[in-house]
Amino acid sequence: MADEWLDANERARAARFHFERDYLAYVMAHAIWRIALSVCLGTETDRVPLTHTSNGQPQLPGTSLSTSLSHSGNYVAMAICGAPTVGIDIEQSPPRIVLDDLLTTICTPAEAAALQELPPAARTQTLLTLWTRKEALLKAFGVGLAQAPATLSAMSDEPVAPPAQAVGPWPCRVRTLEVPFDCVGALAAPVAVVACNLHYLSVA
Repeated sequence: MADEWLDANERARAARFHFERDYLAYVMAHAIWRIALSVCLGTETDRVPLTHTSNGQPQLPGTSLSTSLSHSGNYVAMAICGAPTVGIDIEQSPPRIVLDDLLTTICTPAEAAALQELPPAARTQTLLTLWTRKEALLKAFGVGLAQAPATLSAMSDEPVAPPAQAVGPWPCRVRTLEVPFDCVGALAAPVAVVACNLHYLSVA
């Protein structure tokens, strides 16, 4: 069973899902994640040294790799990077909630003003893309939503300085991913990371 590859905390979280489809999606995502990590690390799946910080950032102690995981609906994205940190996020498009209600929560004042100039459909898509970019950055900085998304500017490809409570001193650059299905995605990594290779896996 795939759940045997999960650690105790992951199995406990999986058990809290009310619907079997959500349970299976979580278990399969985390199992495939560990398989991919085991290949990159050249070790057995049950020996992958995957841990998490108190803010939920995945860690691979004793290795030179960093990793991140995101899932939305039936889709999963994972990042494995030869750098001190990485963050990835995907969200289904169109979104399942009204993002306009979160405009001031997600955006800096300048970002909010720019988005208000867009027609509704374009504003929703741009806001969803911006949300994934900020989520990826917050994951890479190791702070998650403990840092308010509206305090970070993420509309450009310029490096973003880490907040005071970040796990490391590395400025990160965020890239919007070209995802070939009904999702949007973003990857954030230290500025020294200059290449990103995308691989797709379909499970029938």
